[in-house]
Amino acid sequence: MMWTRINFLLLIVLIGCALSVITSQHQSRKLFIDLEKEQESARKLDQEWRELQLESQTLAKPKRIEQKAVAELGMRTPEPGKTAVVVLEPKP
Repeated sequence: MMWTRINFLLLIVLIGCALSVITSQHQSRKLFIDLEKEQESARKLDQEWRELQLESQTLAKPKRIEQKAVAELGMRTPEPGKTAVVVLEPKP
């Protein structure tokens, strides 16, 4: 009779441990899936960042800025006779 109770108690503990392992594995798989999603998101953001840096470098090139100034704003290089050079004296 006593062994029956001990066996029953051990069976309950065994079932509890098995359910704990199953729950732990399930949670681990869910967390791994979330981690993979976040890593993919990070890769996409990194790629977008690189593309934006390249676009920024392209748009900031002096030749492109000059072309935009001439085409859209009607700017032009001043004539040499209309250019004034200002020389600042250094402070003593």
